[in-house]
Amino acid sequence: MYYNLPDEKDAKRFPYRTVLQGPYSSIFNFKKTNDTPDVVKHIRIENKSLNATGVTLNQFVKLHKTISFAVIRNDSLLFEYYAGNYSATKNVTSFSIAKAYITMLVGIAIKEGYIKTVNDPITDYITEWKDKPGYNLITIKDLLRHTSGLKFTESVFNPESDQLQFYYGTTLRKNILASAIREPPGLHFDYQSENPSLLALILERTTGKTVSNYLQQKIWNQIGTEAPALWSTDRNDSAAIEKAFCCLNARTLDFAKFARLLLNKGNWNGKQIIPQQWIEESINRNTEQGGKISYGYNMGIGPVAYNSFYPIGLYGQLLYIYPAKNIIIVRFGNADINYNPNYWKEMMLQLIDQL
Repeated sequence: MYYNLPDEKDAKRFPYRTVLQGPYSSIFNFKKTNDTPDVVKHIRIENKSLNATGVTLNQFVKLHKTISFAVIRNDSLLFEYYAGNYSATKNVTSFSIAKAYITMLVGIAIKEGYIKTVNDPITDYITEWKDKPGYNLITIKDLLRHTSGLKFTESVFNPESDQLQFYYGTTLRKNILASAIREPPGLHFDYQSENPSLLALILERTTGKTVSNYLQQKIWNQIGTEAPALWSTDRNDSAAIEKAFCCLNARTLDFAKFARLLLNKGNWNGKQIIPQQWIEESINRNTEQGGKISYGYNMGIGPVAYNSFYPIGLYGQLLYIYPAKNIIIVRFGNADINYNPNYWKEMMLQLIDQL
């Protein structure tokens, strides 16, 4: 607990691997305007104060420790905000948004034949568990949907939790493989950092690349990013592994480009980077075998009437994607002990209703 609560400064405290961007000539820029469109000027949001008249978007983004905020529609940047010393060229941290990157890399690895199917038992890849009873029943899909049945305490506020060991510890590989079974897989949804960490280990073993390097080759340098990303690791030596459950650090609008890739079903300006079927599968509402109707493969799923979906992270980090109106809303925030995921989902619905 030396560093107190997880926050934006952790990106500089922890060691990391660099995810390089593509060539300068490939940079993609969202279209900007010097004038704020009328539709944005007229937005009113009923925030936590329950003010009946609502607050403007300009007022709203200054609340709740917001660091950066962007609204994009049809590739046009309708609204952009950075707090204090933050700017378009300064990195923000993803927290659990990083889990969606792991999901998309798994889809690419399946396409490339490194992983056979989502129904493979994880013991095909985590051979240390091959002879341990029950582990062979857990599948890749269980890890993606958080229905693995593994025992893990997920709390950044509890000093005795497994999450704190994963986040601050320097023996992540050992900790990942120390997980015990709490119940058979496919019974209940249990959101935990163990699941994407196992997926990262499987990606590393099957592709022969670090997760950062695989991300760089398959996504990051393919989508017009303008700067490198930094993925925090548990240590600074050859035994290091990425904190796959969190801690991808990059510029706000480079995160938005990943959202644009998801919005376009994995296609980037005519090039299919992620299989369309994989993205559709990732946001499929399925409550069978412990699944959650509002959560797919490491991504939240909005109400049926909207068909929106969103990689989401601690403190209200959001890549909110609304395909019906071709809208992306990007929001990053700093440490906030009053963080409420449902509040942020409600705010996004208020916004897309008015755009």
